[in-house]
Amino acid sequence: MQRTSLLKGNYLINHAKYKVWFAQMNDNKFIDLVISRSWMAMFVAIIYQSAYFPDLSNLFAIGCIVFVWFIFTKLFFRAGLIREYPLSFFMILCFVVTQFCFPLLFTSLEQHPVVFNLVLPYQVFFHSTAAFIVLLLTHALYRTWFKQTTRNTPRLFIKLGFFDVPADLQLWLMGVVGLAATFYAYLYSPASIAWQVGGASAGDKAVQALLPFSYAPFYIPFSRLYGKTKPSSGSLVPMLVAYTLLLFIISIARNNRSGFMVGFSSAGFTYALGLLLGTYKIKFFTLRNCFIALSLGYLLTGPMADIGTAMVIVRGQRYDLPYSELIAETFQVFSDKQAIQHYRLLDTEEADPNGWDERYLKNIFLSRFCNIKYNDNSLVQAEKIWEYNPAMLKFSIDYVWAVFPQPVLNILGMTEIDKVKLKGISFGDYLYYTAGAPSEVLGGYRLGHFAGTGMASFGWWYLLLFGVGMLPVFFLIDKFCMAMPASATPQEKNSTGTQLRFSLCGLLILDYIFHFMQPETVLFFTNFLLRDWLQQVFLYFVMYQFTRVIVWLVSGNAAKPSLPRFHSLSR
Repeated sequence: MQRTSLLKGNYLINHAKYKVWFAQMNDNKFIDLVISRSWMAMFVAIIYQSAYFPDLSNLFAIGCIVFVWFIFTKLFFRAGLIREYPLSFFMILCFVVTQFCFPLLFTSLEQHPVVFNLVLPYQVFFHSTAAFIVLLLTHALYRTWFKQTTRNTPRLFIKLGFFDVPADLQLWLMGVVGLAATFYAYLYSPASIAWQVGGASAGDKAVQALLPFSYAPFYIPFSRLYGKTKPSSGSLVPMLVAYTLLLFIISIARNNRSGFMVGFSSAGFTYALGLLLGTYKIKFFTLRNCFIALSLGYLLTGPMADIGTAMVIVRGQRYDLPYSELIAETFQVFSDKQAIQHYRLLDTEEADPNGWDERYLKNIFLSRFCNIKYNDNSLVQAEKIWEYNPAMLKFSIDYVWAVFPQPVLNILGMTEIDKVKLKGISFGDYLYYTAGAPSEVLGGYRLGHFAGTGMASFGWWYLLLFGVGMLPVFFLIDKFCMAMPASATPQEKNSTGTQLRFSLCGLLILDYIFHFMQPETVLFFTNFLLRDWLQQVFLYFVMYQFTRVIVWLVSGNAAKPSLPRFHSLSR
């Protein structure tokens, strides 16, 4: 009955008048604050960069950054557009900040020029600016074809419960399942990570697909975004702290920094999205927030950076030592501050600038959010082999076909495609090898970038492929959000301050969305369309229903969501 009301409300919302709603949509002081403060921070960084690094290539990079941020804030950074297309907007915002804004700010903090260690700085920023223009044009076309997308939510999504409000216990259960999958894949049965090279069984691949659910509990503090009106229990904070420590230990055991960083970044991205939508009030300058900000800053630049460096130092032993010994070895290196400083000195001064050099930012966590050296490496190698390289073109197309299971490829007569070989080589590896590097580089998982691999495979046509591929991506990603009518229950309307509801299925991939625009190939959208989106939808449906049954068994009551009753907006 409640879902029938939701369907009816979703229908009525497309036929009602929205003058009040649109007035609210364009009244978000936080957006104005972000724009004004960002220009202030960028102005200070530009003055510093111009004074200490006034060479022409650095000034060109700064000019591209100012141009992109000006166009983005004037034409795209608007409250109404964010509310209508929230996740696709977030995707473009992440591209802009990682390729333009963060490089300017973070290199200034580290006292380096924006073009630090870039061999082809002009090409890097020209290609990134061209990709930005393509993104804006593509999104404009998308908005023309699919207007008011959050008010056209598929009824099937609603019927299947994608917009039902999960209980907190369900998110904890999802997290436990994700942790169990992580423990199995990396600690109990390390051989199962053969999925990285395409050699895993179907069961191992299914386990691997469950890993992102380990971050589900980090979304509980932001439950208003997916429709929950009642606050969580007071014990949530200590429970999350304990859970984070457990995730941290497992991450060290698997020697993977992203294992615990994804949880932090997901929480940060979710809160930022809530601020942009007006869901959360702006209360930055409070004693509590200042303490939290200072603590996070200290952790990221101090202990967390040191533990991350220690994990890199012992990385060569991760396949030789039991996980208990690897944890002990990591903490032993962490306590040796001299060894950590020595490693950073070597990494900064003695890396070979003529090889595959990924140095850009010193802080290994900040570099996760912006490392445009990957763009540079790919463009350098692409210039060696010119455009429309047959080997790169074939590798790019075969990589797309490798998404399908081997039986499907056999039916299609594509038996020559070696999935194990293709999945065991990154685009960076193959581009480097094609440009003249020895075969030993294959399997090193060097990160490429779609600008360089795109130029090597398709020439400048890669930008057209980029734009065409993003159209269905924008459409599908925005289906994880729906607009609630103005006559929703007063409790929900007043508590959220917004009439949007996200599916938890969409929030769970916010970190994935953040990094979505930094792919190795311009054909990355095929993986998303043929596998990633469908897999996420299917797995969330299974996990939601599974945890719902568990909650029902534990509580003795059906875990049905509390959805608002909708009425005609004309009343």
